Amino acid sequence: MERVKDKIYYQVATDRDYRVGQKLVFDRNTINGQYRKVMMTKFLLEGKRASDFIYSKINKKFAKLKKDELYDLAHILDDYDFTLRELALEFVREKEFPDKPSRLHCLYLSNNKDTSLSNLNDFVKSKKGKQFQVVAIKLNGTIFKAGEVTIARQGESMSTYIEDARAYWSQNNIDDNKIKEILFEGTAEIVEIIKEIK
Repeated sequence: MERVKDKIYYQVATDRDYRVGQKLVFDRNTINGQYRKVMMTKFLLEGKRASDFIYSKINKKFAKLKKDELYDLAHILDDYDFTLRELALEFVREKEFPDKPSRLHCLYLSNNKDTSLSNLNDFVKSKKGKQFQVVAIKLNGTIFKAGEVTIARQGESMSTYIEDARAYWSQNNIDDNKIKEILFEGTAEIVEIIKEIK
């Protein structure tokens, strides 16, 4: 963890419509996109628990899943794994690393413009129809840099994710070339809109 004052970092903002000079606060009361996804995602297929939907298909003679149903099921399983990972990360942070920014309430950043522009291209490919901005943000607050230890969605148990979370939160003194993400809590100001896609 590191304190920063008037430090510039970069973000790919999704559906935010930021403006230069806009001031933002990220603290434990902030609801970010990560929080919304973790706390509000439902694991339903056609209004039923995904498992109940599959069981109902199994009990029918000659039942098959349609391609769109398979896609929906894969999406649900991916969201479930994402949620489990994020809950493990927050559980470990609250108990063992409470001074570090919460992934559920922070601002996610990159340490350079080129990384953000590259991330923008990935976001646009995966989330069509959204509005995107790459912005430069001046920060005053606390940052946590994650680099060599990242936690992929692995379909693992909660206990495995908890072990991985300890390694994630234990990272210190990450070389700037190895930073994968920066978590920030504090006050921020938009200082430049680098690129927009609407």
